[in-house]
Amino acid sequence: MLNGIDIASYQKGINLGVVPCDFVIIKATQGLSYVNPDFERAYKQAKSNGKLLGIYHYANGAGAVKEADFFIKVVSKRIGEAILVLDWEGAQNPQFGKSDVSYVKAFCDRVYDETGVRPLVYMSKSVCRAHDWSSVAGNYALWVAQYANNNTTGYQSHPWTDSRSYGAWDAPVIFQYSSKGRLKGWSGNLDLDIAYLTAEQWKAYATGKPPEKAQTLEPVKEVALPVLKRGSKGIAVKWIQLALGGLTVDGDFGWKTLNKVVDFQKAHGIEATGIVDNVTWANIVHYM
Repeated sequence: MLNGIDIASYQKGINLGVVPCDFVIIKATQGLSYVNPDFERAYKQAKSNGKLLGIYHYANGAGAVKEADFFIKVVSKRIGEAILVLDWEGAQNPQFGKSDVSYVKAFCDRVYDETGVRPLVYMSKSVCRAHDWSSVAGNYALWVAQYANNNTTGYQSHPWTDSRSYGAWDAPVIFQYSSKGRLKGWSGNLDLDIAYLTAEQWKAYATGKPPEKAQTLEPVKEVALPVLKRGSKGIAVKWIQLALGGLTVDGDFGWKTLNKVVDFQKAHGIEATGIVDNVTWANIVHYM
């Protein structure tokens, strides 16, 4: 699994060499004329720092084929090294709720015909179930969005999702679970995502050769990890002490362990409570 962010002009100037992420998906275009003014800078910086790359177009209903052609024209030099995505939402999109399936399919088919790369489709989980997407799902993978709440959070290894299906898709390949992400190196909100892919599978989507079985994992509702805090004892505390380093590995969650946890939380944009909750566990597992 990979942890990453998606960004637009709201994050203009973000330092992608500092903010921790395995991948970055950058808004490139919208409609028939808008180009993200920070696209070029952000893309070059992400690439130079070895990030896996993605590029997305935000549909505004101006014509599926025309929008696809505009998107291709702007991102043509990056085709083959970044995954391509159509962002399908209701804001500023009069075709949303009217011709969803046909519009998305026409856009994606045009991109594929012109580039040989099958784009992903981004939408909320509720939209997955609002229409019969079977004509799209067979060829174009899903990047889905669903939030448990509006609380700030760091990366999560098992983000919440309800038990309802993804409609015509078996599962998403990327899951966006927060728009209130907080990470080291950026003081504002970030969209946080988890990709159920290896780096090799990501690159396969970018080059137009998606893996046959990329969707092997999906979000789960719960994860059985103990919440640790001052006074906790046992093997899980020993694991935390070993992972954080500089501590006596005795399985006793005392003040020194608490201070180490607080330092780690501050460094990774997590609320500094000193409690090892689900979010802190996920970040320790990822970064240590």
